[in-house]
Amino acid sequence: MIIKLFQSLFFDLKRTRTANLSNLEPSTSLNPRNQMWLYLRDALRGNAEAQYQLGLSYLNGELGLDRNYQIAEKWLNQSANAGNENAKRTLLQAYSLLAFS
Repeated sequence: MIIKLFQSLFFDLKRTRTANLSNLEPSTSLNPRNQMWLYLRDALRGNAEAQYQLGLSYLNGELGLDRNYQIAEKWLNQSANAGNENAKRTLLQAYSLLAFS
């Protein structure tokens, strides 16, 4: 009886964590490095939101990544081309700041 209870709790926790990861809503127990890997996995699979998040992370040097404008531009462009309005807006802002800096 107790074993079945623990098994059901384990599978419920596993299902919750899997659902969080696939919806790009990392659980609070995930560290930034794990978030980066999840975004990378989904970005490589063509998820526009993950591409946007990865682009922002490179643009701002977040999630344990070094700031890299070329890689940020690559991911933001891919996301924008997939129709992500936030990525389009971020690219316009980045280009305008670079043009006037």
